[in-house]
Amino acid sequence: MEHEMEVINAQQDPEAFGRLYDTYYQPVFGFLYSRTGRSEVAKDLTSETFFQALKNLHRYKPRAGASFKSWLFAIAVAQIGNYYRSRARFLEVTTDEAPEILAPDDFRPDVAYRMGEDAGELEAQISLLRRMMGKLNQRQQDILTLRFFSHMSVPDIAAALRMKQGTIKSHIHRALKKLQVLMLQEREDRAREASFQTPNLYAPRTAQN
Repeated sequence: MEHEMEVINAQQDPEAFGRLYDTYYQPVFGFLYSRTGRSEVAKDLTSETFFQALKNLHRYKPRAGASFKSWLFAIAVAQIGNYYRSRARFLEVTTDEAPEILAPDDFRPDVAYRMGEDAGELEAQISLLRRMMGKLNQRQQDILTLRFFSHMSVPDIAAALRMKQGTIKSHIHRALKKLQVLMLQEREDRAREASFQTPNLYAPRTAQN
């Protein structure tokens, strides 16, 4: 509740808002960067998020299940929506800093390194994950990024997106399942292509004149 009191004080005290800015800048920037993949864009959206927060601070009302963090990230999510709509295209999520989003151990770099997995193979897996993430809808990308990149709890995500906790859990479950299917399908397609390109060393040779 300490941050909640700082928010209340920030409405009259610029220094209090400055402390909130210092506390939440990196988490907000990290979320926006992971959703855009562009540092400069993320910086701009982060600045706009805090500007909107400061401008609308009088509307924030501390209450159970709706922390300041949830309220702030709701503004950040809105900025992402505005960003997408202004360009009328869907941007791929950058997940280099959060490759553990899939949950299974074989896609987690910490586990991979402990097992001695080749760094090149790990980089290929992360690249594949990034492309597959781009095939999810915007809501699924928002939820997965908030949950696994920004490390927000399900209740906080539900508060930020104004959705029921059960719905958030359902979105996470379906999105992870879809990612696993997409990645498995991609690997199978690659293996099939490789088999077509590999010459058959045991095929009979034609007679030479």
